[in-house]
Amino acid sequence: MASGFKYDLVPPVETEERYDVQTGIRRRGPFKLVTTNLVEGSHLPSFVPIYADLKNKFAYPVRNVKVIEAYASGVAIKVAKNSLAYAGMFIGNGSKGAKVASIDKSNKAYDVLTTESAFGEAVVKGAVLFEAAAVDGLKQKYVANSALYERTKVENGIVLVALLRTAAEIEPDKLVMPFSTNDKENLKGWFEFNE
Repeated sequence: MASGFKYDLVPPVETEERYDVQTGIRRRGPFKLVTTNLVEGSHLPSFVPIYADLKNKFAYPVRNVKVIEAYASGVAIKVAKNSLAYAGMFIGNGSKGAKVASIDKSNKAYDVLTTESAFGEAVVKGAVLFEAAAVDGLKQKYVANSALYERTKVENGIVLVALLRTAAEIEPDKLVMPFSTNDKENLKGWFEFNE
């Protein structure tokens, strides 16, 4: 080791198996990760839901948020930490929606999405809201057809990633990023969730 240098950075190791890795089949070739509204220097954990543009080889992160406390009214929705939500995005559940005005990440247990107006209906604890194409929340912007194969650092410039096409015995409670009902329906036959 060179004199004067001390290396004390230990890379985090993801040891928890989120799916039966023997059943994982990757898509051919690397895909270019679309990093718009992702924080440079942050890491995407493995098995993040991804919409893969198979023709042009782009990978779009599917931004879903898990509600951790039942929502009845108002403009504050408590969601699980480490979501990919950002201010200005639309969230929805297929029948109602709202625009995210800001995100408060100060609490260690959850994040608070503040919307520009009330969501419009009650949301149960554990529900998954998706990034919507419009403020009405009717249509999901990107529906997953893949999952991120390995932990990936978001960097400035081109970020190439490997994607999973098939996986079985997926443990939804162990996933850092949830899959919406639309995602699971689209992945049926290729991805098997234990629920």
